[in-house]
Amino acid sequence: MADEFVQDWDDDAEYQAAVGRSWVMIAVALVCVMAVIGIALVGVLSAFGVCNVLSIVSG
Repeated sequence: MADEFVQDWDDDAEYQAAVGRSWVMIAVALVCVMAVIGIALVGVLSAFGVCNVLSIVSG
C-alpha cells in the first residue's frame, strides 16, 4: 500500500527538476497574489482619493 505512493526516482536529475518546477510555481503564485493585492490597494486608495477631492470641492 505504501509503495504505490512512493515515486520511483531513478536519479537525482528528475528530483531536482521537480523541485525546480515547484519553486517556479511558488514564484508565479506569489507574483499573482502581489498583483491582486496591488490592484485592490490602488482601488481602495483611488476611492479615498475621489472622496477627498469631492469633499474639498464641495466645501
